[in-house]
Amino acid sequence: MGALVSDVTKALFGLWLILKNQPGADKFFDISVEGFWRSFVAAILVLPANIIITALGILAAGEVSYSVIDGLRDLLIYIINWLFYPLIVISACRYLNAHDKALKYIIPYNWASIPTGYFFAFATVVGRSLEGSSFGAGLLFVAYVVAIFLFFEIARRQLEISRLAAVGVVAFDFLFSIALISALGSIR
Repeated sequence: MGALVSDVTKALFGLWLILKNQPGADKFFDISVEGFWRSFVAAILVLPANIIITALGILAAGEVSYSVIDGLRDLLIYIINWLFYPLIVISACRYLNAHDKALKYIIPYNWASIPTGYFFAFATVVGRSLEGSSFGAGLLFVAYVVAIFLFFEIARRQLEISRLAAVGVVAFDFLFSIALISALGSIR
């Protein structure tokens, strides 16, 4: 348990350094195959935030018939998104002869889901409780801006690519998630 707390704490501090555009962030991430697999603990740690966001979205949509099958479908989408995006990145990095950068990117990317996921959950809860308030909408907008900036900086710094290429990586990530949700979201 202590090792997990240490990994999470170091990763969150490394993300803070990335967000502040400070040097030395890399030393707070275990950039190894073992560190890669440990970074998937973030999927478990951020799952409650995703459940909150999903539940509030269902309530806001007025859906009454959310079944166990719907929950399993949403969990399947969550798992596939967590597994396939890293595979795509690793494959692309190998194709571009930059396989050494794949883990350097994916590990902080995975850990970044924790603060961004909980910030989105917080913004969603506040937005739902202050329904119709511009503060709630503004907070959600800020959550999007912070998440986009953080993932942009992770892509730019860790993959050592241009700003334009980093925008492309973030856009691909967003479009991949939307396509996955659209494709699997219709399963009933």
